[in-house]
Amino acid sequence: MNKFFFYFILFLSSTLFADQDETINLIVENCKSCHNLNKEVTKKIPSINNLEKDEFIRLMTKYKNDKDDNVMSRISRVFTDNDILKMADKIYGKK
Repeated sequence: MNKFFFYFILFLSSTLFADQDETINLIVENCKSCHNLNKEVTKKIPSINNLEKDEFIRLMTKYKNDKDDNVMSRISRVFTDNDILKMADKIYGKK
């Protein structure tokens, strides 16, 4: 199951089959499945609504560069720095 999820994210981050905006939209929709981008908060998985845009970018870049085997590090490894910036723009708006 974990390998499937990893390859699914890898596929989504590829621009071979979809343009960049469609790809970012799909990635952010996938984020919503765990991080609930509305005001509801779960105790197990934090909402990213509580982060500032710069903090989101810093954390995603940290996850991407970490050698840990946690879920967010495995997901983030396939993202480019530009992907992370576009995700932040999509979630937090262009500021």
